Amino acid sequence: MAWAKRAVSSSTIGLFDEPLSNLDAKLRVQMRTEIKELHQRLKTTTVYVTHDQIEAMTMADRIVVMHDGIVEQIGKPLELYDDPVNLFVAGFIGSPAMNMIEGQVPDGRPGVLATADGIELPMPGGIAAPSGKPLIYGVRPEYFRLDPAGMPLRVVVTEPTGADTQVVARLGSQEVSLVFHQRIDAVPGDDLRVTIDTDAVKI
Repeated sequence: MAWAKRAVSSSTIGLFDEPLSNLDAKLRVQMRTEIKELHQRLKTTTVYVTHDQIEAMTMADRIVVMHDGIVEQIGKPLELYDDPVNLFVAGFIGSPAMNMIEGQVPDGRPGVLATADGIELPMPGGIAAPSGKPLIYGVRPEYFRLDPAGMPLRVVVTEPTGADTQVVARLGSQEVSLVFHQRIDAVPGDDLRVTIDTDAVKI
């Protein structure tokens, strides 16, 4: 890190262009921590370019999300995570990415979104969406809750990570990603019943 300390301490602005891209996973985590600690200690404005959104989320005070040379959104990491301004930012920030479920509000039923398979999802309160208009129902993987009385999802893949379990499942013909902060005893082909925290849904 001596090179980084000299470069940053002698400059008014620090520039990093994909500095960790060729490192193995363990070293990337270590270097991420060291660079952030260095930045906090020297209090030098730093521009850090990366395609790794985990690096951006964990290291930045503010993130500028760009797509094809256009700035899509600027904000603090959790602002972008909680309130993405468009589908690109919603799909880019977060790992696994936000689920984007296609559907529409049926005539006379403003409280639900119906998919092409006839599956009905609860709409968040306070949102008045026009009937029959195609909509994207955005929900992050951690906002699914296990509930014996909930809607069924067919498990495709389970990925236990220790503290969490990531699940890929089918909601009708659409695939969704789920993250449970617990261990899930499920195998491909099983049904999980879940509800959705509608306070976190984006339309």
